[in-house]
This record gives sequence, structure tokens and C-alpha cells, in this order.
Amino acid sequence: MANAHVNFLTKKNLNTIIDKAIAAEIGDIEALPPEVSKRTREVYGEFIPIYAEMVRIKNDHPIDWQPETITIDPEVLKGMLHFFSDYQHLTRRFQQINRQVKHLLTLDRHKEAHRYDECVAEIVSGKQGSSLMQSIINS
Repeated sequence: MANAHVNFLTKKNLNTIIDKAIAAEIGDIEALPPEVSKRTREVYGEFIPIYAEMVRIKNDHPIDWQPETITIDPEVLKGMLHFFSDYQHLTRRFQQINRQVKHLLTLDRHKEAHRYDECVAEIVSGKQGSSLMQSIINS
């Protein structure tokens, strides 16, 4: 779907933008389980092309614009939530994966193994999961 809407980003450029966006929004995910890194890249891979198109239109960039990086603008993100379409779902998934991976990064894999494994399972499944507060209460 994303490629149908946004064909101005080359695959190489898109992968670079995704890597930089993940690093800027979440941090280093390379030490996380491979399935979490994969799921994070999938969500970003769906979201970033649409987001880049919104930024391109908003800033009146030419159709062949090739950004080197994408900075997530909270106002553009907020605007995307007002679309009654896949944009809303992509934006929510993007926000969800960011929250979940940031939470996972706070957990000690060895001292909080059960919570860590639960969080990994939630991320990989794409489920919303429990809130951070609920996770603390349950431990």
C-alpha cells in the first residue's frame, strides 16, 4: 500500500531513513531480540513512506524529493490521526511500537525476564498489551 502512494523514495534511501528514524525516535534496537527489531522495521517501513509524503506536501517539496533523514513532527503526526483511512492505523501502530520498544528498553532482560518476554511477545504480535502502569502492578 505504501508504495502505491509514495514512489518517490528509493528503496536504499527508504531503508536509510527508517534506520535513522528508529535511532532518533527509539534509540539503538540492535541488542533487542531479532523479532522485535524486525517488527519495528516493518511498522516503520509502512509508516515512514506515508509520513514522508505528508511532509513533502506540507513543505511543498518536488515530487522527486529524496530526504536524507526524517524528523517526526508531532503536528504532522497529530494531523495524520485525523484521516479516516489507513493513515490513522499506520500512525497508531507507529506510536504503539515506539511506546512498547521504549518500555522494553527499560526492562532488565535477566532480572525481569517474565515481563521482558511478555513485552517481546506483545510487540511481535502487534497487540496493544497492558499499560506500563498495569505491567508494574502485575509484577
